[in-house]
Amino acid sequence: MSAGFDLVVDYGPSQQACTLEVPALMPTKDNPANSSVMKQRMYEFLADLVPASVRGKELRRMLVAMGANSVEFVEYEHVMVSEAQNANEPFGGTITVRFKRDECKMPVGQ
Repeated sequence: MSAGFDLVVDYGPSQQACTLEVPALMPTKDNPANSSVMKQRMYEFLADLVPASVRGKELRRMLVAMGANSVEFVEYEHVMVSEAQNANEPFGGTITVRFKRDECKMPVGQ
């Protein structure tokens, strides 16, 4: 496991994790860096952090792109995983895991 990245966690009112955010690519000391390997390592980290038994069955996938920006969504029974990318910043981007628990849903207007 590489070190050197932030895992940002937002908690709901019941102190359960509602949102997890990580960089799209796992930091590496390899030179030159291979972005596909870095992405695979980050998804392996997330699979350990939020295993399939927690995610539930995959329901659908969607990709939204506007110019250089894109967001890929994978919806599961209990979570939504999204990956935001900018084609002009291939080593940037974030992956967000949002839990679909009732206590994690934002009230309308907030």
